[in-house]
Amino acid sequence: KFYVTRLLRIRKVTDEDMHHNFTCMLQADERTQIKIIKLKKGNTRDLPVRIFTTGMVLVVLLPCIAVAAVFVCVMFRVDLVLFYRNVCRRDDTAGDGKEYDAFVSYLKDCVSPTEEEREFALKILPMVLEENFGYKLCVFERDVSPGG
Repeated sequence: KFYVTRLLRIRKVTDEDMHHNFTCMLQADERTQIKIIKLKKGNTRDLPVRIFTTGMVLVVLLPCIAVAAVFVCVMFRVDLVLFYRNVCRRDDTAGDGKEYDAFVSYLKDCVSPTEEEREFALKILPMVLEENFGYKLCVFERDVSPGG
């Protein structure tokens, strides 16, 4: 005996096709065989709409959250480091042997129409950085003795 197998793929099947009979004919040499077949639904299950929708929302939402997190980390990296130091009570600069964290340089003889620049450099900046963030600033007018 000689057997031949062929796979028939039907791209689109409608509900109406399920109620019709289809005739398959095989011709080999002088013999002809005819078979009548009827289509029936298989038991392949599709994903429930709720699971598919949840998956699609996660696929779109997770990359957006990742990009937003990277953006926030880049924009607020200094604030995040200061927050980390405050929460963990860990400051890598504490034991580095340096007397000051930063030097504030302000030319006191410059001509300025307002006193805002002087007040910012000599009062506001040191107050915020030293009292709120724990930095030790070297302000020339305050910390450097004459001739030093």
